[in-house]
Amino acid sequence: MKKNRTIFAFFILLLFTGVVSWQCSSMGEALGEDDVIIVFADSLDWQYYEDPLNTVFGEYLKTPIPEHEFILRWEPFENFKNYQNYKNIFFLGRLDSNEPVSQNVKELLNPEIIEGVKSGKYFYIPKQNVWAMNQYVLFLVANNRDDMIQKIIDLGDLIYGDFRKFYFKRLQTEMFKRMENKDLEKYIADHFPFTMRVQHDYFIANENLQENYVWIRRLDPDRSILVHWQPKPENFQLTSRWIIDERNRLAEQIYGGDKVVEDETKAYQVRFKQWNAIRLEGTWRNDSLMIGGPFADITFVDPELERIYMLDYYVQAIGRRKKPYLDQLDVIIHTFEVQKEPKMKVESQK
Repeated sequence: MKKNRTIFAFFILLLFTGVVSWQCSSMGEALGEDDVIIVFADSLDWQYYEDPLNTVFGEYLKTPIPEHEFILRWEPFENFKNYQNYKNIFFLGRLDSNEPVSQNVKELLNPEIIEGVKSGKYFYIPKQNVWAMNQYVLFLVANNRDDMIQKIIDLGDLIYGDFRKFYFKRLQTEMFKRMENKDLEKYIADHFPFTMRVQHDYFIANENLQENYVWIRRLDPDRSILVHWQPKPENFQLTSRWIIDERNRLAEQIYGGDKVVEDETKAYQVRFKQWNAIRLEGTWRNDSLMIGGPFADITFVDPELERIYMLDYYVQAIGRRKKPYLDQLDVIIHTFEVQKEPKMKVESQK
């Protein structure tokens, strides 16, 4: 896989014969849903590409109903004009075919690039903002059908990772480009030992400085972030068991009895910004209220402050896809920064 990353040198030097003429400063914003990828492949080839692509994009989250992170939507090339301004577009073209998708992809490549595809030097061509702003377009080019299938298999992690990376980059831009809740951000920085960016319609649902938590919420659908902090006890070892027990304790008090569904929850060792952390992904349920949904939790120990931070977020959205809302919360969580003391306390000590 590392060897294949050398293809990015090609991306820097890439010149399409027609792409420059497609782009202009008056392009509008990309259309469609953030998590839908429009796939253009020749109709005779799609039946061979569909299964390996579904394997590549087969990641899903229990909400508790399984939801895929991306939805692949194949379209025949005759519908290209209807979708050329969509947010995510994936072309699969082969040099030995004169079918519509392959033929049009070949017409976009200059002769040097075509020779590079034949030799195996070039085949993976990512482009941004081709027909619309905040658009990601990937061209995967192969000599023949078998070669294409093998490239999908070999480059699966790279393909998935690049769509995901641009997805979150675009999501953050869209979320904060207007109506950011500066007043709430200031309140958070003034009163709590952290800072975080939030969108305009979040509000504080509950806070308790004795219990060291603040619950930030947004409705329709219900999206919540709970930030909890506490001094690190002597000889403390962070484990997923401790996180689940602590979350259940807080949820009993704050949410009215939510519980982690442990057999639907997984724990991962991750790097969250500059900290080693444990990330939980799973589901919660409240038997008394007969509700439930997905949640994620990132907990870490700040060694300089000797403090544990828990960043927990959940979604309750009956009848809707929940993964996009969890992703929005994930973007907010990744704006989190610790501070030794709330700003208001620091100013009062001056």
